Amino acid sequence: MTDTMIQNQPSRRELLRELEVVQAELDRARRRRDADAIAYAATPDGAAETFRRFELSRDEGERKELKTTYLSGLAMAGEEYEERRKRGNAGANDGPLAVIPVGSFSDPLAKVLVQQRVMGTFRTTEAAVETNQVTVTLLRLLPDGETRKRARVSVAAELGVLAADLAQVIAAAWAEPAMQKRLRGFLEESTDAVADAISQRGSR
Repeated sequence: MTDTMIQNQPSRRELLRELEVVQAELDRARRRRDADAIAYAATPDGAAETFRRFELSRDEGERKELKTTYLSGLAMAGEEYEERRKRGNAGANDGPLAVIPVGSFSDPLAKVLVQQRVMGTFRTTEAAVETNQVTVTLLRLLPDGETRKRARVSVAAELGVLAADLAQVIAAAWAEPAMQKRLRGFLEESTDAVADAISQRGSR
């Protein structure tokens, strides 16, 4: 190796400085990624999708990360609601955002809802306390992974408190003809799978 080649090689100090620059860029990228994930989790779709990933994950590290993102997103959504309320922009049907757990994986309907990527959110509203009902927004993520369908169903909730899981919400709505018609339009090609699971549920 010639003296010129040796002189052209970066020193250890220069290599460490370059490494520090790369690490700083990676840290900034991670912070942006985490901030974007939290901002998305503050939306109804994002909260539902983040919580579903948490429900399905079996990796403790991933679960911890998803839980942090989910809770931070809900906190951000709560702050946004409070800001709307203070400005007088929140109506009786507005309120803190909440996600509905899918239910026990031993429930055939819960399994189908996971397979068909059906999720649900609602808002704890002032109107719900008076009517003992909440409006659940159903979300279905279609197979292309990008297209989303939505539907709304009314669910019994004493004093606005929804204790039912998503499988119970769907089964209760299915029992009402008007709601079932709405669900069939929402579920489309997934209708038969859901109907079969509800039948299995009733025969247990």
